[in-house]
Amino acid sequence: MLPRVSKIVTTVLLVVTLGGCGWMPWHDSEPETHPGVPGYVALGDAAAVRAALLEQHRQWRGVPYRMGGTDRNGLDCSGFTQLTFRQRFGVALPRDTSAQRAAGREVGERRIVPGDLLFFDTGIFERHVGIYLGERQFLHVSTRAGVMISSLGDKYWSRRFSRAVRVH
Repeated sequence: MLPRVSKIVTTVLLVVTLGGCGWMPWHDSEPETHPGVPGYVALGDAAAVRAALLEQHRQWRGVPYRMGGTDRNGLDCSGFTQLTFRQRFGVALPRDTSAQRAAGREVGERRIVPGDLLFFDTGIFERHVGIYLGERQFLHVSTRAGVMISSLGDKYWSRRFSRAVRVH
């Protein structure tokens, strides 16, 4: 019985490590935007974007990680960024990490502003995405703690940071 359990645990760990947050297939990488629509925050207003993201964190803090999830029962990183951009900014991002990476233009690390997507190499490929808050912090879904805020200054994240993308 023990060898069978060990094989199952190893398989699950391998799938999570290789799959990460970017496992879902993607279709269209061009985001649909609704700028200026009442109720949505304009991505160009850094202070308003930060406030909207902090409110999103307040409402979703601690919701657990669940691969493929998109609701309060659990969500993955790209599901959370998709949901947040739709709810807060009126932007329809693609569902998976690799398609979200193509949904805007790359910006240098010194030029990132609140609302930019941050991508991290957490496996073989870029498999994790979060949203920049400003002050070297980002909002994301952690496999261990669910929806949370982390620091780009943290050694784990600073070593894995890959790129930032500004959604058009």
